[in-house]
Amino acid sequence: MRRKVLVPIFNRAHYGRLRPVLLAIKNHTALELQIIVAVPAAYKNFFGNLKNSRPHSWLLSLPWYIRARLIGFLGSNKILKNDFLASKLLDDGFNINGFVPMFIDGGVSDTMAKSVGLGIPLIVEEIKRLKPDIVFVNADRFEMMGVALAASYMNVPIAHNEGGDVSGTLDESIRHSITKLSHVHFTSTESSRRRVIQMGENPERVFAVGSPAIDAVKNLDLQIRKNIFTGLDISKPFLLTLLHPVATSSSKENSLMANNLIKVLKDLKMQTVLLGSNTDAGSDEVGKAIRSWISTENPDYVFFTKHLHPDDFYRYLNASVCAIGNSSSFIREGAYFGTPVVLIGSRQNKRERAENILECDENCENIKSSIEKQIKVGRFNKSLLFGNGEASNHVSGILSRINLDVQKSFKDYDA
Repeated sequence: MRRKVLVPIFNRAHYGRLRPVLLAIKNHTALELQIIVAVPAAYKNFFGNLKNSRPHSWLLSLPWYIRARLIGFLGSNKILKNDFLASKLLDDGFNINGFVPMFIDGGVSDTMAKSVGLGIPLIVEEIKRLKPDIVFVNADRFEMMGVALAASYMNVPIAHNEGGDVSGTLDESIRHSITKLSHVHFTSTESSRRRVIQMGENPERVFAVGSPAIDAVKNLDLQIRKNIFTGLDISKPFLLTLLHPVATSSSKENSLMANNLIKVLKDLKMQTVLLGSNTDAGSDEVGKAIRSWISTENPDYVFFTKHLHPDDFYRYLNASVCAIGNSSSFIREGAYFGTPVVLIGSRQNKRERAENILECDENCENIKSSIEKQIKVGRFNKSLLFGNGEASNHVSGILSRINLDVQKSFKDYDA
């Protein structure tokens, strides 16, 4: 009988990095892949969504909420085909076994917390229905905290991917909390493995396999064959920019960080592929600054999109002369590509990185000088710090054979 592995894909970054894991589990003869996705709460909980959401504009959001709820009445297939992330999974040939309408609109601290709270009972119902043997939880996103809590109280073993890393913002605390709820650990590096063991986890259940993100790009055709952005000349230098909020910073600080980056981009006037941020607390301020700039000035050298298919994201990351912002993808996948990166602010504080990273604060002059320096330096050598592209096969093999014991015990660390 095949072992059922439930993988929640609740975020676009999850899918980009975990697609090789999904394929490895799907193709393993001893495993059965189960996938659930998360969608906006508006599809199933119209009034609860209205009560708890904090949209940047009710005038613009209310028609979408109404449309989403009408789509919800048409059934799960219609919801999944209408959702960006779910539709990409379906297009890539994956089956979706269930969905959780949990996301509250707003991008502030209370909507993050409410989304987790709303999601837990729905995740519990999905786990009860699907009866997985193990749940595979990724990294440090706030949504994964809800999954880990639900699985823990239901006595379902948890495998945690990319634990033991260090970074800034709230992600640090969430990541380590999930580690302590998990039973099997897959880390990106040996340093991260040592940290997980230092947290009292059984060394025999902690595996340094590398990051599945490297698997995703290792065999990918990186040539930009179909330019998504009309007017972008990919034969000339362009920047890739992705700035996420820092959940532990104030609204004023996130707004200042975004506006300072915008000032630098306006000053440089280079071709820039600009991507929308995630939905963490502070995203409203970051998004508001970007929307205001794009709508009022409409710079012809900026090519903005909220979503990119993971393959296209990797292609533009590889081709850009410099990646700017604070995405962990710039650290991991960027290291493998050798893309020059300017890492802004504290969001990735102390995270392991290769030589392609140049860190700076949120000061305009420092951001600009760092970008100019990285462009001048040019491409870096490919780094295998985060793996050689075999992580997913290691993960699926270990999941197929490891003893699934839900009772944990603290292992004292001998310094």
